[in-house]
Amino acid sequence: MRFATFLTVIILMFSGMSCNMVGQTDYTNEISSDRMLLVLSAPSVHDPYYTEAFDEIITFQIAYAKQIMNRDNVVVIVDADTEQFFRTELPDDVILVEDVYDIWIRDFTTVNPIDPVQFKYTWASMTQQESEEVQGSFNDFANAYQIQRATATLLIDGGNIVDNYNGKVITTTRFLEDNNLTIEDGKTALKNLLGATQVAIIEPDEEVLAHSDGMVSWIDDNVLLVNDYSDDTGFRDAVLTELQQSFPSVTILEVPVDYTTNPPGVWEGFESACGVNLNATVTHNYIYVPTFGMAHEAATLEIIRDNTSRSVVEIDARNVCPMGGSVRCLTWQLTGSNAEKLIEAARYD
Repeated sequence: MRFATFLTVIILMFSGMSCNMVGQTDYTNEISSDRMLLVLSAPSVHDPYYTEAFDEIITFQIAYAKQIMNRDNVVVIVDADTEQFFRTELPDDVILVEDVYDIWIRDFTTVNPIDPVQFKYTWASMTQQESEEVQGSFNDFANAYQIQRATATLLIDGGNIVDNYNGKVITTTRFLEDNNLTIEDGKTALKNLLGATQVAIIEPDEEVLAHSDGMVSWIDDNVLLVNDYSDDTGFRDAVLTELQQSFPSVTILEVPVDYTTNPPGVWEGFESACGVNLNATVTHNYIYVPTFGMAHEAATLEIIRDNTSRSVVEIDARNVCPMGGSVRCLTWQLTGSNAEKLIEAARYD
């Protein structure tokens, strides 16, 4: 009897341990409709293109992920040889070991986390073959995890779509040029593909990538921020006119911007994104705003906080901004079942 009782206790102990493992609740990510999933793609330790900036990118992504945790959900995609740089700094259940070939995950994935659509990735920053390989690596990843999304054959980078997740969309004229469309046809195409009701197509403020997410940001459903382009009145007037005509009921506010490169210089031929605070990631309840330790930022942050219902989280982006992008450029956003699939995958990876 004593032996049988002992065995029963042991069985119950192990049974309880198993149940606790399966039903674990102390995960970093919380599956909730209030939280959006932000996905980062780490540079491969084997990628020579990022060797010079590898440490800086890793440091930024770790710090950014820590800021996201307990606010929204976060998953960092790393390859098998790169995960060692993250395992000692981040919880295991936010790390997913897979091969996605580039860090600028906004551009070659999907737009609109609520109702995702994937466009064809352009090759403005690389060769056509490289572009196809990068998006091909994402397709393999997304298909393996059954990420649901609509697809379109039109060329556009995800960073050139800025929307409020509720029918208002902004892009630049690069979209028209890449697809040989008139402005009317371009607006109609985006309305049809994205279910949009209002679309603005503005002139870009730089010619390399020509992305709109370095120019504008929706900080609330009907509040739009745009960089202050008063040093070029003709350009400013053109941008504001298109925005005002396209969104007649929206409050449009201009914010300070400083294009002085910090640190100085151009990285691999791209214009620095240092000083551009509007390259922000906007979720249900938070705005993750890139900061650079620059004088104009206090005024910009005050405007953001005074005109949004969301909480503002400052993200130091000095490590990555010389490369031509920052917080939003490095973030893919997901909700619903798509988010759940990646959260669960990271938990059991």
